[in-house]
Amino acid sequence: MFSFSSTFTIGTGKLLSRLERLEVRTAVASRQIKIRLGNLKRLPGDYVGERHTVVAKQLPSENGQEWVEFEEVPGPDPNPPEAQEHKRGVPTLISVMFV
Repeated sequence: MFSFSSTFTIGTGKLLSRLERLEVRTAVASRQIKIRLGNLKRLPGDYVGERHTVVAKQLPSENGQEWVEFEEVPGPDPNPPEAQEHKRGVPTLISVMFV
């Protein structure tokens, strides 16, 4: 037969385990993902050198999706991905480019 203290210990362990699972679910659920779609205007095929992509034009949203026109431009990216940090509460941006 269990005493009160051993029952309390078992209950506390289950409670802590449940709280840890809820914290993980909350952290995952709080991540926002934003998807941006658009056609890509490429640099000429004979261009040699560094290039990066910019949003050239905002287009009207369709069915709740953000649409833009992407354009390749010469030169290095002024905001390289490794320099960008993900900040809590700021959505993760995924750009889908159609070539």
